[in-house]
Amino acid sequence: MLWGFRTSKKHVADIDHVIAYLKEKTELPVWLVGTSRGTESAAFAAIHSQQAPAGVVLTSSMGEENGKGTAVTEMGLKKIVIPTLIVAHEDDQCWVTPPSAAELIRKRLVNAERVALQYFSGGDAPQSRACGARSPHGYFGIEEEVVDFIAAFIKRDL
Repeated sequence: MLWGFRTSKKHVADIDHVIAYLKEKTELPVWLVGTSRGTESAAFAAIHSQQAPAGVVLTSSMGEENGKGTAVTEMGLKKIVIPTLIVAHEDDQCWVTPPSAAELIRKRLVNAERVALQYFSGGDAPQSRACGARSPHGYFGIEEEVVDFIAAFIKRDL
């Protein structure tokens, strides 16, 4: 899912089908959640979805172009109107997801109903490359704390 697919009409249509299915099966709100390259999908869908997701969560957001897709910082974030949570790890060493991108994304979400930015620190010693899940990029060792924070943000509107 590289080289433009995540910012394509086809990808948004796929996501919209999943949202519609989930809305048909449950009365719970459907949130989009993306980590790393997945933030490209989640943010783009939040901008273009016809299914009105309830909110979006972006963790370890794509903040730098690398030729494989579009950085979230380059998207039309002013079109996002739904609640948005941005999560970053202060020690993320992945060169395409610098923690500084989180603040830039927050500043560009000028029309979102509610925006929060949360930085985390700590965790276990990395056991993968800088852009891998078993590093600060993937919140290695503090996963439960991060998930609990995200869940509390989402539940606030329930």
